[in-house]
Amino acid sequence: MLSLFPSASPYSFDIEAVEDIFQTGKIVDNFRIGHEVHCGGMATLKEAFVENEENPILLKIPRVGKDQPVENLICFETELTILRALNSPFVPRFIKGGNLAKTPYIAMSRMPGVALEKILIEKKQLSIEQTITIAINLLKAIQNLHAQEVIHLDLKPDNILVDENEDVYLIDFGLAHHSKFPDFLAEEMRKGIGSAPYISPEQIVGVREDSRSDIFAFGVIVYEMLTGQLPFNNPQTLNGLKRRFWAQAKPLRSVRSDVPPWLQEIVLRCLEPFAKDRYQSATHIRQLLREPSSIKLTERAERLTPLSLWENLKCWFRVAGYEPSPILKSEIIYEQAPLLVAAIDVSGENEPMFERMQRAASNIMRVFPEGRISCICITTSSPTFEGEREIDSASGQFRRHLIRLQDWAKPLNMSEERISYHVFEATDTASKIVEFAKDNDAAMILIGASRFIPNRVVPWRSVMTKVVEESACSVNVVRI
Repeated sequence: MLSLFPSASPYSFDIEAVEDIFQTGKIVDNFRIGHEVHCGGMATLKEAFVENEENPILLKIPRVGKDQPVENLICFETELTILRALNSPFVPRFIKGGNLAKTPYIAMSRMPGVALEKILIEKKQLSIEQTITIAINLLKAIQNLHAQEVIHLDLKPDNILVDENEDVYLIDFGLAHHSKFPDFLAEEMRKGIGSAPYISPEQIVGVREDSRSDIFAFGVIVYEMLTGQLPFNNPQTLNGLKRRFWAQAKPLRSVRSDVPPWLQEIVLRCLEPFAKDRYQSATHIRQLLREPSSIKLTERAERLTPLSLWENLKCWFRVAGYEPSPILKSEIIYEQAPLLVAAIDVSGENEPMFERMQRAASNIMRVFPEGRISCICITTSSPTFEGEREIDSASGQFRRHLIRLQDWAKPLNMSEERISYHVFEATDTASKIVEFAKDNDAAMILIGASRFIPNRVVPWRSVMTKVVEESACSVNVVRI
């Protein structure tokens, strides 16, 4: 029978280590690799040079290999997707993205200025005037993101650049959320929720779709600029993070007497635990900072001392069983743009099954032209002892499986905003597939069942059988 799709290409079981690819002096996709500019927890920044490009260029390269978490690659994919879609004077200009299998990098323009974190370390506190100027410009950048349906979700002084004119630029979109693109972190239930001092209460419980989370982080940043302190310290445990559900930040005027009541009103309202009680947009706060006389003052503005033990206890009772403020979602999205979960076994080379699943996925997507596909594969274990080669590490194995999923999906010719890829480790494959579909509100699961390769949970139940029996959505079984 004539195949509708080209045969799956042979998979390479070895990959060149990222560290070797981007050695200083090498040429990668016409970029000459320069010296390292910064090495962060998830990625490395290197300067790059290319002909006919006068402005400075940076390459962002994910950190992969021994002892590196797979979240590094997930955040890298997120930033690549979002930067490519953004058109903003407040963020780096996207130039090019490298191939994940061969040359994983993001080429972007180098933004002017220094990190706000560095300014705060040098000055401890900023003047009222400088704080307001930076805050107004920061709000302009935040609003520009929100207007393009992007929520940063990791706003902090490290990710804010301030130039000599006190204009502001935002960097690092590895934890960001775009309403029209796959949310890799949310779909895989990863732990990368943000930086402890700045994340909102709703982020702590897993909400990533609320733009008012950036308003909370803005409040923390302004509090720090004014006082040199963090309103909720820097907790290292989940219980410490949850303290912001009920605890009130120390009033700014108790730390710094020249803070005007109206400015304290703005900052403390941004720090409210429930998103509905904060300002609802960056534009609104920006207008208030420009016209302080229009601010309606409440008891927040008059606070001069921290709450007593009894008052703190009352606040604790008020938010017991914290539930985040509701986010309205349209049922139309589910009906017209359903999510299909394609569970692909990439542990071997089963080309007939690959082709049949490709054909089934293609037919489903023809019916739902606005639909999305999440391609997932489940591994039962990762290397117990990591070798020196990248391929022998957990993150190297993760990258290899990710590449295989992308190879499987190539014949579908799906646009990037309609497809995502996920690799999980689980002892119970069927349960993980069902759990993923449920948590992401999937409309259908696509799974293969081969009579030549039995894959059983227990002697009388296959993975396919368990998925069919336990899934809350439709299941399309492909057989060979």
